[in-house]
Amino acid sequence: MNDETIFGGASEIRGNYSKLGQWLQQVLQTPDTTSSEAGELVEENDSQLELQLSGNYHISFYQQLPDFIMALLNNDAQATVHYAPLLFHLAGCQECHHAYLDLYDSMRAAVHPLGTRALLGQGTRTLSATPHRMLSHLSQSLISQAEAILRQARHEHNDNDEAARSLLQLALRVSAHITQSSLRRQALKDLVRVATLFGGATAPEDSTSNTYTYTPVMAGGGGVRRGKTLTRAESNLRTNPADQAIIHLQAQNLEGSVIQHGETLELHLQDLDPSLRGQYVTISVFLGSLLEPVRWLGGNPHAIRSVVPVNENGMLITPIGQTELSLTQAEERNLLEAMFMLLEVRKI
Repeated sequence: MNDETIFGGASEIRGNYSKLGQWLQQVLQTPDTTSSEAGELVEENDSQLELQLSGNYHISFYQQLPDFIMALLNNDAQATVHYAPLLFHLAGCQECHHAYLDLYDSMRAAVHPLGTRALLGQGTRTLSATPHRMLSHLSQSLISQAEAILRQARHEHNDNDEAARSLLQLALRVSAHITQSSLRRQALKDLVRVATLFGGATAPEDSTSNTYTYTPVMAGGGGVRRGKTLTRAESNLRTNPADQAIIHLQAQNLEGSVIQHGETLELHLQDLDPSLRGQYVTISVFLGSLLEPVRWLGGNPHAIRSVVPVNENGMLITPIGQTELSLTQAEERNLLEAMFMLLEVRKI
């Protein structure tokens, strides 16, 4: 399994159909990969994730690519046996073969960003150069597989949180390279829902006078977001490069922001309810424990206590953590923005 360009010799494989067919038939007869089990797995995955790919892609094989690639990256000696049908399919399907090449390069760059990248096929693909729609599909697939792992573990009364967490972490890192906000939002649309399946996470509450649920403002092209004209803050985010160091937040008709001063992340909120004025609040960054690039104030991202109370005008400015990541760097900003996908503020 050390030959990472095994599929590059497809023409040689096709020149020896007889031996390959005999080998494949022998592998498919192994007891741990029955046709009925494979059919049930494909049907279950299809119902959990609907990828809008062109008709040339074969979804049942496409959805196996992330697992197969992770097996390659982990030097799993049994990868060719466990994924024999996929291997045979890639030998003859040009579209899925190209998808494999793109996804392999993307996942290798995400898992081993500082490692030496072997060339696969033609060209010098990098994570940033990979088509962003493909990265969006990959992130969705990784999140879907994490959900399947968590549900299966719950059904079998097992603890498989770490495997699912690694898939969600990889989805976050991959999505950070998507520059188009609408595609990035689509890539992570199920992230919060799947994260609730972990033991420590709880479902967010609706905004009330004592509880506010904020989400990032990710402005798209054309000056319209979710059918509404962009606010001044949203327009600045799109047009003013200096404003890229700010993550704008919104809770219904209220606005807030996360601003970086050096390594300190500072939360700014305004127009909070009169019942909160003069009170300290608890801040919960829902996805804050998924990655470790931020050292949260107090150590728990789900229970950050404001260092000052809400002032008489309903404004709150309080530090929430420190990080070496920079909001002025596009990919690092996207990663932090994804972590603030859900931020909850409530009265202590």
